[in-house]
Amino acid sequence: MKLFISTIFGILIFANQAVAISKSDIRTIIKDTYPGARITEIEKETYKGDKVYEVDFVHKGKRLEAILNLDGSIIKVRIDD
Repeated sequence: MKLFISTIFGILIFANQAVAISKSDIRTIIKDTYPGARITEIEKETYKGDKVYEVDFVHKGKRLEAILNLDGSIIKVRIDD
């Protein structure tokens, strides 16, 4: 019984953890969303208490910064100062 409870508890904890996609996948997402983008940096950061990817890139002459969830969904994009 204890083993069963421990196993269920472990599964629940694992299910709540986000599985991060690769930096290669992040590159693909940015380049598909912003054709011709030149990515200059990809880092894992913390945004509003959550782990995220921060991507610096240049698109159509503008320096931009994108914040993406670890699952690859774009949270926001802004001009990078």
